[in-house]
Amino acid sequence: MMAESMLAALAGTLAAAVVDVRTGLIPDGISRGTALVALALAAADGLPLAAFGGAAAVGGMLLTLHLMTNGRGLGLGDVKLGVAIGTGFGLSLGVVALGVAFVIGGAYAVGLLATGRAQRGDAIRFGPFLATGAFAAALAPPEWFS
Repeated sequence: MMAESMLAALAGTLAAAVVDVRTGLIPDGISRGTALVALALAAADGLPLAAFGGAAAVGGMLLTLHLMTNGRGLGLGDVKLGVAIGTGFGLSLGVVALGVAFVIGGAYAVGLLATGRAQRGDAIRFGPFLATGAFAAALAPPEWFS
């Protein structure tokens, strides 16, 4: 859909995932910068509404989850990174990226619980799963969305 804006979102999401793994935080500067660059590239391609729609959908879903769990289930850094992903990927692929992130992140959490390496309520850094979802969506065949 938006090749240049998608690449910007992928680069920013990868950087955020690396920082999240190391620190447990996703810096606002990475999320904000990624979203702004992706928006500028989408606008240059004549697709600013697609970028806004993706940002609202992906960011809105993550914000809803954040609010429903009082911030215990998902941090605001993940929400802001979701906005950046949605901006770069648009609505359809942004939702695919988010869906893949939740499936893979959920499987990882189940594995940790099943092996006793984590207990219910333990925190799992979600940035790497958002990055994995974004990469999976970027590799999805275009005919899946036509």
